[in-house]
Parts: sequence; C-alpha cells; structure tokens
Amino acid sequence: MDELRVAVVGVGRMGLTHAEHLARQVRGARLVAATTSNEDRAGEVRRSCGAVPVYANLEALLEGERLDAAVIASSTAAHLENVEQCAAAGIHILCEKPLALSVEDCDRAVAAAGTAGVKLMVGHVRQFDSGYIEAKRLITNGAVGAPVIYRSISGDMDPPPPGFADLTVSGGLILDSMYHDIYLARWLMDDEIVRAYGEGDALIDEGVRSVGDIDNAVVSVRFARGALGTLTASRVTRYGHDVRGEVVGDEGAVQIGRFRHTPVRLFDRRGVHHDMAHTTPDRMGEAFVTMLQAFVDCVRNDTDPPVPTGDARATVAVAIAATQSIHSRAPVEVPIEI
Repeated sequence: MDELRVAVVGVGRMGLTHAEHLARQVRGARLVAATTSNEDRAGEVRRSCGAVPVYANLEALLEGERLDAAVIASSTAAHLENVEQCAAAGIHILCEKPLALSVEDCDRAVAAAGTAGVKLMVGHVRQFDSGYIEAKRLITNGAVGAPVIYRSISGDMDPPPPGFADLTVSGGLILDSMYHDIYLARWLMDDEIVRAYGEGDALIDEGVRSVGDIDNAVVSVRFARGALGTLTASRVTRYGHDVRGEVVGDEGAVQIGRFRHTPVRLFDRRGVHHDMAHTTPDRMGEAFVTMLQAFVDCVRNDTDPPVPTGDARATVAVAIAATQSIHSRAPVEVPIEI
C-alpha cells in the first residue's frame, strides 16, 4: 500500500499529539485532516501541522475526505460510535485507550471492525516505550526469575476538567488513567488479573469530586497464577508526570521509569536539582511515534495489529472491577471470560 491518508478524530491533548507526529515523523503516512468543533483547537492544529482541513465532526470528515485510516482520540464515551462509523466507511482504525466504557461495547467495536474487514488497534502507548520494552525482554528471558510482585505508579500534575472526569465521559480515574498500569501488569507478568480490591477518594480536587470521580486510588490485584500487584494512580502529582513500574521475581527485580526529563543535574549549595516531565507527551513522545508507526506498518503490510483487541477488552474488565471495588469497599472478582 502506498502512503496512508490518515485523519485524527478529536484533537484534544492526545489528538493534537498524534496529529503532530503524523504530520512530521511517521513514515508511510500523511495527515490529511482532523476534527474538532472548537475553533481554538482547529487553529492550533493548523499552526502545528500545516494547512490541513479541520472538520466540525466525523460525519463531515467522512463526506469530505478519502481516507485510508483514522486515529480516534475523541472522548471515551464517543469511541464506540466513532469506531463503528469508521469501520462502516472501510477505514482502518487506531483508537485511543480505552476502547469503550464497557466490555460489551468493546465487543461491539471489535465486531464492527471484523465485519468491515478493517484493522482495529488500541493505543497502548506505554507498551511501545523503550523502558517497558526492555523490561519485558528481561522478564521473558528469565532475568528476574518467576515474577511474583508487580508495582506501578502513575501520576498527572493537574486534574482534567470536571466535564472530562465525569464517569459517563471518560470512565473515571481507574478506566482512564490506571488503565495503563493494568494492561502493563497483564503484559509484563504474562498473566491474567482475577481479583481487584481498591481504595480511592477525591482527596484534593473539588472539580473531580463534583462529578463523582476520585483523584487518588490504590488498587491491589491477584493474578491467576498467584502473583500480587499494587497499582497507584493520581490526578494531582504536583511535582510532575510520574510514571514508574517494577516487577519483582524470585531471582531479582526490574524497575522502569525516570524522574529527569533532561539528562542534566545541577549541584549547588541548596542541593541537587533536575527537571521532570510535566505531561504524557513529554514522557512518552518517542513511544507515541513508535506506536503510530507500528499501526501504519501493520496496515501497509497487511499484518495483525501489535496490540490484540482482547488485551484492550481484558483491561477494561479489570478497570471496571477495580472501580466497583472502590465504591463497594470490597474485593471484586474479574469475570473469567476475559
């Protein structure tokens, strides 16, 4: 297949990041359009990505452009409808995580792509980060022995607007943010999560509290083969965008993550100082490009997407169980059919 004509559906923070990478760094693809109903965001797309057409919605985009593929970066609540529309139009799809707000809607999205004969890949960006890739290689090769403990930390500096934090829009902290740690847990441990117990609350941000979401959570999980995990997520990590992980085995451990954004430290009378990544694009910039390239390559080469949709479905199932646990204050079993 020649150069793919790709559009980005929804150009919020993640969508604009995808658009910029497609416009400049992804081989074999060309950004041809984007969608947003916000004029300020439309102007930002044109400033960052060149004079590409920006449509008010997906319907107008599909009427106005010939596309090979689309990157869906709209709100999670719109993912299923967007996937179904793109699939019906014969367009290959990279959908930002999570694929949908429920397991049933994940199944509908997968079915729509399958019926249309188009590829559907879910944006598991951290799986394409060089640190996590190397950790997976080490664990697979037995460097830490049999994995027995998984630990993760995810923190954003500032909470999202209440309109996004709304559980009916994003699914809330667990499904939106801790989702990353859940899919990495399954991937790195090579095992299914079968039970989750969570504690969480809106400890700091009133905007998040006002829509029924939480800004901090700790979730303990049990894996099918007996290993344990602890996952921590926060919307209010004021010191920077904190992304770390660790797998402990019976022969050693591997840690993933870094604090410094720029590899420089300043030493003075007050101590040692360094900067830190402030946003997901700051920390995961190269991983976003690698993920987009993997999607483009699988379409052009007609190979399977490197993120199986079953992984996305299973992650949603675990996130929903953890969310239910926080509200019920009791452990929740994850349905075995994942």
